[in-house]
Amino acid sequence: MRLEYVRSFIGVVNYKSFSLAAKYLYLSQPTISTHIKQLELELGVQLLVRSTKDIVLSEEGRVFYPFALQLLETENRALEHLNRNENESGKTVSIAVSSVPGYYMFPHFLPWFRMKHGDVNFRISEGDSGNVLQKILNYDVEIGIGGLTSGNEKIYSEVLFEDEIILITPNHTKYRNLNGHFPIEQLRNEWFVIRELGSGTKNASENVEEGLKLNHASLRVAAQFESSELVRRTVEAGGGVAFISRTAAKESLDRQKVLEFSFDHVNAKRQIYLMYHRDRHLSTAAVHTAEALRGFCAERYPAS
Repeated sequence: MRLEYVRSFIGVVNYKSFSLAAKYLYLSQPTISTHIKQLELELGVQLLVRSTKDIVLSEEGRVFYPFALQLLETENRALEHLNRNENESGKTVSIAVSSVPGYYMFPHFLPWFRMKHGDVNFRISEGDSGNVLQKILNYDVEIGIGGLTSGNEKIYSEVLFEDEIILITPNHTKYRNLNGHFPIEQLRNEWFVIRELGSGTKNASENVEEGLKLNHASLRVAAQFESSELVRRTVEAGGGVAFISRTAAKESLDRQKVLEFSFDHVNAKRQIYLMYHRDRHLSTAAVHTAEALRGFCAERYPAS
């Protein structure tokens, strides 16, 4: 049984979509479909029931799913034992981060951590929050940090720190003349720079848009990016306006390259989560890292 078939099966189950599974596994949709067909042929059962609206597990699929997860966990443990030299007695910690904690939190965490725990090193992968969840479910990483949590009972999550979605614009006279108050009607006529589907920032931004009675499907989109860093830089350059994490916008705000607008009557708070798989036995180094992340974020992002 090929493990790539098992990964594709788990991806389709978790996202209830062949296309989303393909996106987060970095495969084509036909490849995902082929993997599922080959797995079903090998097992001699139908694992997924497809309809025009949904994809659900068959009875045999429900039986096989927990074993599929165990297969990937077994692979992960085997790799950990085989990579002792690389891991320096298990002191390498694999972490998946979404763009906001990846670009704006972890680089500051690393030197802070080094002063206290210099004998651990990290293997970091970066993607959107949906990708972080997938890597946790697939046992690809020990720890995840992202802006989306999951209803999947296999994922443990806790709030690591709180962030806020704000509107940023280029620092142009047109926007300076608004004196910090952006009319909603004018906002409907702006060109927006946005994040991609699966991003925690995108999800939180849409909640703000709904609070402002904006139909995000009808907003004029100038560009869509896979990172908040590209969104920030594009707004700086005058490419549009954007709903973005305050943490991600901090550098541009400090240098007065962009202007900030907030809306008092809308809840713009969003959370960044620390996550891991409940069925996975975390290494001692990963446990220490999680504790350090909690301590660092409590210092750097104190609750308001």
